[in-house]
Formats: sequence, C-alpha cells, structure tokens
Amino acid sequence: MNNQKSILFVARDNGGCGYFRCEQPAKFLKRMGLADAKYVLQKPTEQELMDADLVVMQNTGSVDAALLMNFMMKHNIPFITEYDDFIQHVSPNNTGGYGAWNPGTLFVHRSMEMSKKALGMIVSTKQLAREYFPYNNNIFVIPNYLDKDKWDVPVVKRNDKIRIGWCGGNAHGDDLKMISKVIQKILKEYKGKVIFETMGMTASELRGVFPMKDTPAESCSNCGFEGTMHHFPGESLENYPLILATRGWDIALAPVINNSFGNCKSNLKLMEYSALGIPIVASPIIPYKEASKDGANIIFAETFEEWYNAIKDLIENSEKRSIIARDNKNWMEKNWIQNNVEKIYEIYKQVIEMVEQILGTKDKRK
Repeated sequence: MNNQKSILFVARDNGGCGYFRCEQPAKFLKRMGLADAKYVLQKPTEQELMDADLVVMQNTGSVDAALLMNFMMKHNIPFITEYDDFIQHVSPNNTGGYGAWNPGTLFVHRSMEMSKKALGMIVSTKQLAREYFPYNNNIFVIPNYLDKDKWDVPVVKRNDKIRIGWCGGNAHGDDLKMISKVIQKILKEYKGKVIFETMGMTASELRGVFPMKDTPAESCSNCGFEGTMHHFPGESLENYPLILATRGWDIALAPVINNSFGNCKSNLKLMEYSALGIPIVASPIIPYKEASKDGANIIFAETFEEWYNAIKDLIENSEKRSIIARDNKNWMEKNWIQNNVEKIYEIYKQVIEMVEQILGTKDKRK
C-alpha cells in the first residue's frame, strides 16, 4: 500500500526561483521515494489541486493565483505559500521585479492576503522568516541547495591571466555600482593581465554601470590581447553550471546592497561559486555572514578600500586562492540537495501533520 503524501508545487516561473524552490525539490522528493511530489507552472488543474495532500503556492500575487486560492479554500484544500525574496522591499531599479512587486500594484497585497489565509509559509532564509512573521505564525525555513550531479564539475583554467567574474540576472545594477570604480582601477593597474567578465545580465543594463564592450571587442588574436572587460549572455539552467565552469574564473565577486531585500536573500550565489572552487569576495549581508559561520571561506568587503585590497590580495596570492577553493569545496558537502532531501521531506511532513490536525483528512473536503 502506498502511504506517500502528495505534494503539489505551483511555481511562479520557470527560471531560477521556480527551479530551486519548486521543480528541484519536487524532483528529488519523488526520486528518493519520500513523497508523491509534482511540479506545475502557475496553473494547476482542479483535479491536481483536489488530489494533493498539500499545495505549495509559489505563484502568488496574480489574479489567477487569487482564483486558485478561492478554489482551494472552497474545497478545504490545504495550501502554504512559498517565498525566496522579500517582495515588499523591491528596489525601483530592479527592472525584473519592480514592475509587479511595487506599492502601486495589487500584487503585494494579494500575495500577503494569500499568506495570511494559508496554513503556513515556506521561506529560504531565517531573515526572510523574521520579515514575514507578522503575516503568518507558521513559517518553515527550507534553504536553497545545489544538485551535485550538475555542479560538481572541473573548472577550466584558460591561461596565465587572472579572470575576475560576476554572474547574475537583470536588476543587479545597484549591486554592481558598488564595485564599478574598484574594478576599473584594478584593470588599469594590471594593464591587460587581469580581465573582468560578467555573465547573465543584459549588456544594455551593464553599460549603465561599466564601460562594457561585447566580446570579442578589443581583442587581438595575433598578440593574445583579450581586452579587459567581457560580457557573456545568460544560459539555460541546464547548461549554466558547465558554461560557468568553462569561464575559468580565478576570483568571483558577490556584491549585494545591504538593505532589507539584500539581507533576505539566500547564499545561493556563494554556493554556485564555491561548488566550482572559485574564491569569493562578498558583501557582509546576513546570509553570507551566516554561511561564513557555517564554514564557508568568504572574504568580506564593504568600502572601496576593502574591495580593492581584497581583490588585489587574491590576484597576487595564488596559494590563498587554492586554500579558499579547497575550504569551500568541503563546505559544499553540506549544501548538496542529495545530502539534504530527507531534511526537506521532514519539514513538509511536519507541515502535512499540522494540516491534518487543523483540517482533518481529505475525506472531509467538500
């Protein structure tokens, strides 16, 4: 007899947020035989909702999401909301999110109303749980994890030049402005021996931060000069780990504005760099400091001088880069989803048991 609980994940998007918070956990819960987990994008069928012991709603805020909530409440279908960001503190410069998640729309209002009526909330960090506590007393923290099969790959070292890199999606202009002048100073001092590369953010948005030219501008195949700044487009989630590994970065940067939104972020970027053994200079935001306490070897920088000195120290010290890479590879053993899927299941099991105590079994549904 199959006593597995059915968990339906309703993702907001098919990008990183939907993947790490819905698609990936659903896949591993099912693969490990822990739950009958299923992932759908935005619009589940009524039958899928009725069949679930628990619905995890990442898709909140839209009119369609509100209609789904009304259906679930009408039929006593237990649901919780799921968040990876602090949606109430999205910067106006966040071109990817502010169009929806701003005080002038109903998205935030609908999302919080759904969270109030939900039986609980799942969030990715402790700080996010603190911010959302006024909306629901039942908050559970499930961190982000990486898939070892995708991320435990060798990094390709390309030549004797030092490559400094940053990767991320759109809407990180504010973050990159923190290090723009530092990078330009470093590149000027090292005169072609150091290259700065970005991956993912659109070139048009980057040009508002750096004097960025598209690859292979400024390069010279005859003399080996590659230029000093390169931009590479984003990759699919499937190809992203391997493509990032082939960039051959020696140093990775993780600047984040120290505000409510930044402090609620997860340490996912640190994990991506650490999985590939790339030493990191990062802003001292809460999730990054917590990762450091947990064993990650992170160099923190906040002022111009701190960023400049930290980056230059890593450029000049290959042994230090190797030590940091080794330390962070070891730290990543704690952060593979393969090593944490049972912990994830235990949290969802706890949520379902809470649901059954409150609502009773599915037989009581209308």
